[in-house]
Amino acid sequence: MKTVLVFRSAALGDFVMTSPALWEVRKCFPNHHVLLLTIQSANRSQSKKVEKYVGNCKALPWIEMAKTHLVDEVITLNSVTNVSYMLSVRQYLKGYQIDTVIVMSDIWSPWLSRCMKWLLMRFLVGSVRMLGWRGARNAIGLKRKGLLKHHVHGPLQFLSEMIPPRKYRDEDLIFDLRPGQAAIDWISDWLREKGLSNGVRLVAVAPGSIQPHKRWPLQSFETLTRSILEQYDDAHIIVIGTPTDKALGSALVTVAPKRIHNLAGVTSIAQSAALLQQCDLLVGNDGGAMHLGDAMGCKVVSIVPGIEYPDSIEPWHNKSLAVRHPVDCSPCYNFISCPQGHGRCMAELPLEKVLAACITVLDHK
Repeated sequence: MKTVLVFRSAALGDFVMTSPALWEVRKCFPNHHVLLLTIQSANRSQSKKVEKYVGNCKALPWIEMAKTHLVDEVITLNSVTNVSYMLSVRQYLKGYQIDTVIVMSDIWSPWLSRCMKWLLMRFLVGSVRMLGWRGARNAIGLKRKGLLKHHVHGPLQFLSEMIPPRKYRDEDLIFDLRPGQAAIDWISDWLREKGLSNGVRLVAVAPGSIQPHKRWPLQSFETLTRSILEQYDDAHIIVIGTPTDKALGSALVTVAPKRIHNLAGVTSIAQSAALLQQCDLLVGNDGGAMHLGDAMGCKVVSIVPGIEYPDSIEPWHNKSLAVRHPVDCSPCYNFISCPQGHGRCMAELPLEKVLAACITVLDHK
């Protein structure tokens, strides 16, 4: 069988936003074996942060939600700089009949980065048809002018390079990630044991973030949860996140121990996805959990920092519920830390704006 090789480096949020492009690959190559070549991040410092979040450098649990309906097989790279290792990957790929390579990049990815990915793919598979790597030559300039589209569109760029070019409509994009029956059963049992399976409002809260400057203050989350519980007698709050978020969840539980439940560090990515299918609302910091909830059909109130321009990173189906606080230094496009050192776009984001967005959702349950 012929193989289409898809290269995409992505952590949870970026992978969720890649899922419509993977769906399109299936449509365009229905008789091909779809092989996904991936890595958490080609940037080592970013990869270390993701590694701390999920456990190790090869842990990409979100990919399991795309197998096998979107991708048939996955190869996770340990490194792209170790020459002997990359030679072994090249040798392994010779066992496939690869006739097309699709490079999926972010919408704002600069020309130099795209060229480096082109060279990497040429090294690994030789001279085969390659799609998706071209993009906008002046991506950074367009990015700073706020002229580029939402990040969902980046991985879909390969469609315009096909012969003939393929088009798509925003309203037709499909986010088909599946948590699996085992995860669904686990969450169903847990909700039943807690008495939360019927007649209650379920609100998931995600107070963590890989990057500290993308976190809304914990005190604000405490006040928010208290306000929601006071306004809705039937509401229960479930904290989700990774093991590094356990302490945040424990702090929130103290607000109302009988009505706030801490699953941070307890549930897997798939189990969190299954939980979000059952929740009436997810509220939290911009990150993978927001995009996962959006893909699962949950209403999402995302608390978005001023890193990027509006309508670029908000959860796709819940853009109108995203909450931002405009500051004069936004957008800064700094994904590591606040360049100014004050973090005002998050620290000063009003509780009232977040609560109002949550009420908009919960009043229509």
